[in-house]
Amino acid sequence: MAQLGADVEQLDRLGAKFKEKAADIDQMQSQISAQLTGTWWQGGDADKFRAQWNGDLRGQLTKLKTLLEATATTIARQAADQRAVSQS
Repeated sequence: MAQLGADVEQLDRLGAKFKEKAADIDQMQSQISAQLTGTWWQGGDADKFRAQWNGDLRGQLTKLKTLLEATATTIARQAADQRAVSQS
């Protein structure tokens, strides 16, 4: 007979990994921003890169972080649903 469902402990670990990587992105953004701010770099290329970092590049990382957090929430909900079904 086929089994359906999930191992909730494994789901918990998977959700935790998504949360961990979302936090890693936050840390990475901060480190890169600090490094960029502390780097002596003058001229048009520097201005262009800083604008790109503060705009599009950083924004893409923020979107990725949000997706990872949303996925962690979805996984936690799935684990809770599985627990509820298993207990009934």
